[in-house]
Amino acid sequence: MIELYIARHGETDFNKEGRYLGRTDVSLNSTGIEQAEKLAEKVKHWNIGILYSSPLKRALETANIIALQQKHGCEIVIDNSFIERSFGVYEGLTKEEAENMYPDVYKRNSTRIFDEAPPGGETINDVVKRIFSRLNTIKEQEKFSPILIVTHGFAAKAVNKYFHPEITDQELFDFNLANAEVKQYML
Repeated sequence: MIELYIARHGETDFNKEGRYLGRTDVSLNSTGIEQAEKLAEKVKHWNIGILYSSPLKRALETANIIALQQKHGCEIVIDNSFIERSFGVYEGLTKEEAENMYPDVYKRNSTRIFDEAPPGGETINDVVKRIFSRLNTIKEQEKFSPILIVTHGFAAKAVNKYFHPEITDQELFDFNLANAEVKQYML
């Protein structure tokens, strides 16, 4: 069994402002840096064997802060599989702005329909497929334990679904990994 930890990146200004962040590549804000430092302190004695990170700045900055605290050193592997879901035309908008700019799309609630997405975005099914595939590969190939993956809010929902396939659609959406929070799973 592989001990697997999923951590969400620290806070960004977009998180604070309630904007769709998705693939928009923004850095941590000062609160996010502090959160990442506290997370690094929490996990510094876990002897992380390998640290996977989404390539987006906010995740990579969080991963770098964590890696610096690991006593034995820690390799960071940038992995596109753990990138956040693309919200297409909603990227950078608040919910109110998205509703005003794209009323027909917003009314359909396309961010909650598994095989639909806002124009230019990624469906829930696509995110789930991408993350499940990568977790299956890690399960088969990795010899390191524990593993820490620094990722994003929606990606964390997909990871949770991997370990709890019986959850309902509503339970998928209700699961929330806060900024700089970490959750343990066994793979």
